[in-house]
Formats: sequence, C-alpha cells, structure tokens
Amino acid sequence: MHRRTLICGLLAIAYVNPCHAAAWTLISKEEFERDSAAPHFRGESFATTQPGAPIIEVEQPDETKPLKPPVTIRLRFHPQAGAVIDLTSFRATYGWLAIDITNRIIEHAQVNASGVFANDADIPAGHHKVTLQVADNMHRVGNRTFEFTVV
Repeated sequence: MHRRTLICGLLAIAYVNPCHAAAWTLISKEEFERDSAAPHFRGESFATTQPGAPIIEVEQPDETKPLKPPVTIRLRFHPQAGAVIDLTSFRATYGWLAIDITNRIIEHAQVNASGVFANDADIPAGHHKVTLQVADNMHRVGNRTFEFTVV
C-alpha cells in the first residue's frame, strides 16, 4: 500500500500544472545593470532591412504598456512572396551592448518558420531593448528593434 501511495504521489507532482513551466532568465540583473551603464547612441539603427526581406512582427511583449514578469515572447516571421524563412539565421541581441540572447530564447521557445513563441521569460524591472534578425532563403535579411518596460 505504501509503495502505491508513493507512486501515485510522484505521478501527481509530475502532472501538476504541466502547462506552466518555470521562469527562465532572458537577461540577468547583472547584464541589465552593465548594459544600462553603457553609453547610449541615440541615432538611427545601423541595421537596415533589405528590400524584399522578411518582416518580423512583435506580437508580445506589448511595447505600449508596462509589463510584469515573467514576460511572453511571441514573434511572427513574414517572408515575401516566393521566399521561405531560414531558421538558422535567427539572431536576437539585447541592449546597447548587443548581448547575444539567441540561444537563451531558442532553448526555451517553440521556433518554426512562422515565428518564435516562449513563455515565462524572467527579466529585471527597467527599460529594455531587443534587436531581432532573420533571413530568407534568398539571403535577404530582415531586422527589427523593439523596446519595452518591465515594472
């Protein structure tokens, strides 16, 4: 009887709220502080989107509202007619120091030719800037920078 209770208890723990994964770190507090202390260039972005390049749409996080952690990341890729997204080209950098966060996102996201979806990204309170890049099979590179605030 005791063994059956133990097994049932372990199975119950394994299935408690399986849709809600633990938060994962998108940006550490130390990285945020280091990036915040870096000089900020207030000009145009150096990254330009080529004609016919894929369009990157940021569905979440909402740039217009202060957010509470954890943050959901939902990106949509829109290739132009006759092209397909090259998933190996996806890159994401954080802040003015361009900290590469690509692998952090990929490890915790569903990634496919339609876009990227990740739940529960832990990020410190403050103003954040992320730059995204993806190319198509014709080697045209699309870029998108977005900013949001976490409270």
